[in-house]
Amino acid sequence: MNIVSTLILILLITTSAFGVIFIKYQNRALNIEISKNEKILFETSELYRELLKEKTKLTDSKLQKSSLGEVLDMQLPSKERILIMNLKH
Repeated sequence: MNIVSTLILILLITTSAFGVIFIKYQNRALNIEISKNEKILFETSELYRELLKEKTKLTDSKLQKSSLGEVLDMQLPSKERILIMNLKH
């Protein structure tokens, strides 16, 4: 009876150890995936920011060339004053 309980205890400890190793592996894989996604998000947001800057530059120059923009004294805000809000979660 004592040998059986010892074997069961060893089996439970071994199973627990493998469970911890598996969870650590899954956690590491998820952290790597999160890092990749954050890098892609950062690169995409930088590209979007550059495109907005280019749009502001082109639209502002076009507006300054048009007589309507000059008459109404219309101009786009500077890039420092543009606020980008992400409403999707």
